[in-house]
Amino acid sequence: MGRKGQRRSLKRLFAPKNWRIERKVKEWTVKPIPGPHSKEVSIPITILLRDYLGHATNRKEVNFILHNGDVLVNGRPIKDSSFPVGIMDVIEIPKTKEYFRVLFDKKGSVNLLKIDESEKNTKLFKLVNKTIVTGKKVQLNLHDGTNLLSEEGYKTSSTLVMKVPDMKIVDSLEFKEGYIGLVIKGKNVSRIGKISKITPFGIYKDAVLLESGNDKFQTLKDYVLVVGKDSPIIKLE
Repeated sequence: MGRKGQRRSLKRLFAPKNWRIERKVKEWTVKPIPGPHSKEVSIPITILLRDYLGHATNRKEVNFILHNGDVLVNGRPIKDSSFPVGIMDVIEIPKTKEYFRVLFDKKGSVNLLKIDESEKNTKLFKLVNKTIVTGKKVQLNLHDGTNLLSEEGYKTSSTLVMKVPDMKIVDSLEFKEGYIGLVIKGKNVSRIGKISKITPFGIYKDAVLLESGNDKFQTLKDYVLVVGKDSPIIKLE
């Protein structure tokens, strides 16, 4: 493999553990380019099309599919086979009428959940921070690296419900007790429960207690994405 190929590749043994790929079959796999998600919480589109969905057997076939504009992520065609996709992204394959949302399974591995066409333009974003930019405008910093200007007073840690690809906010869900949360990081990743208490725990200022039936579990506020008031507003299982 030449130097250029190595720059665009990654040794399989060193690939993030949340990629469901064979580690010892081949030496190299796809290295994600810098994008909306960090390497630790994302996966290159090539691996999803080839290893997860079986729509291609090699990267050359993936490039052909992408070049023809046959794969959309959040409503936009993706051309780079190294493009990283992450949690809550929606993958659409118009020719086969397939729609998937990127989530994590109980082991923390990247997972694809098949969804209905009616959900393909809806994406949930966790508001992780707000900053003041030039002109004293408020910039919303979202979980996938997206930045968005807004005049509305959304609270940090709330969830913004957006229509993609227009990135239009159509609703918001505050981080409040009684709402439904999805754990997106940590040992309880992928678990869904009602937020029963937001309270300091040890050295952590923002611990959250969630309930699912008779089961209770605790995690950090930063690890929870609010997904609904009484029930999830999108398909999660």
